[in-house]
Amino acid sequence: MNYISPSFVLIYLLFSSCSGDKSGSVVTFLVEKADYIEKITVPGTVKAVVNTPVLPPRISQLTVVRLASDGAFVRKGDTICVLESAELESSYKTAITDIETSEAGLKKTEADHKLNISLLEAQLLNSEAQLKISYLDSLKMRFVSEAQQKLLALQIQKAELEKQKIEKKLTGARSIASADIRQKQLQIMQKKVKAQSTADQLKSLTMVAQRDGMVQRAEAPVVRLMSTRGSGMFGGPVKEGTVIMISSPVLEFPDMSRMQISASVSESEFRKIEKDQRAIITVDAAEKLETTGRVNRKSLASGNSQRNMPSRVKTYEVIIDVDSCHSMMKPGLTADCEIFLKEEKDTLFVPSVSIFDRDSIRVVYVKGKRKFNPVQVKTGTAGSSFTVIAAGLKGRENVALTEPPSRLVSDEVIAIDTASFHQ
Repeated sequence: MNYISPSFVLIYLLFSSCSGDKSGSVVTFLVEKADYIEKITVPGTVKAVVNTPVLPPRISQLTVVRLASDGAFVRKGDTICVLESAELESSYKTAITDIETSEAGLKKTEADHKLNISLLEAQLLNSEAQLKISYLDSLKMRFVSEAQQKLLALQIQKAELEKQKIEKKLTGARSIASADIRQKQLQIMQKKVKAQSTADQLKSLTMVAQRDGMVQRAEAPVVRLMSTRGSGMFGGPVKEGTVIMISSPVLEFPDMSRMQISASVSESEFRKIEKDQRAIITVDAAEKLETTGRVNRKSLASGNSQRNMPSRVKTYEVIIDVDSCHSMMKPGLTADCEIFLKEEKDTLFVPSVSIFDRDSIRVVYVKGKRKFNPVQVKTGTAGSSFTVIAAGLKGRENVALTEPPSRLVSDEVIAIDTASFHQ
């Protein structure tokens, strides 16, 4: 079967204007049965259907210091991303300084309590000595007057009371010292736990691969901030120096067994594309690898190429599923996608410019022996360059590509012959 591409019209017109079949200055087109195909070629990017994200720690304002190359193959345990957080590092340094200060404070507290207890113990020993002296003096009580006996008894009682008072102080001091030291030790332990948590967070900023495979760099959501001082935009492709405001992937492990193409199309082409339209995909960077696919869906969101760079030309995203993936087809490679918008096998079609409206009917001007005969036609599928003729023509007719002068046109319009209707 034959196939005539839309670009053939221009070539045909140029050729016919020089050496084609003319009647006067009217260029004609020979109508023949062929496969009618309307297709467009759009650029796209290869990506995996399923990607396993590599998420950074849930810490605000992380900066990417080092990142695995896009498309690099890594082994489990390899360092794939190094992040830094000035706020976290400052917090860790502050925590360590606080612990050192608290430990020094604990040592001072222990020394102060030890000194206080030692003083009380010395007072207790002195009190016990005074009490013993008072007991020795009591041996003289039978040889002294009654008044002196009462005085000695009071001295003994006073010494006992003083001893009891110092013993209570010593017991209280030991209890207070123990509680105070335990409290400070607990505070230091809590600070060490917090510091260890911060240290673990800092350690987590060096991210390692959890499995073997190829990695690709991710895209952070684009966030636009506006204020009285101006506006700014954050996000886009993750790279060295990128500031990550929220917990979004820095890398992805693509599933190489299922691939699709993210294609960018113009608004006019977007309207013509429908689900399940077939496509031929060519990846030049993979030794001009060619495979097939089908349109999965289309989105009103901007295409990938437009998300990261300003453009006045509005494009939209179309996702094309790849039928069979090849090992050479890697995510991130560019691909040309030939999408077949409309197809009809073995049918008649004419250049759209050859169809004219005449008295509420559509006609083409078929070249006769002397004049052009207006022939009523019923049109079918219409593309940007060609229109399928459902009824009115049988094939092998020469139709005018421009409306012939009235002197070259027959007066009678040939009506549609129902027998010429093509399904």
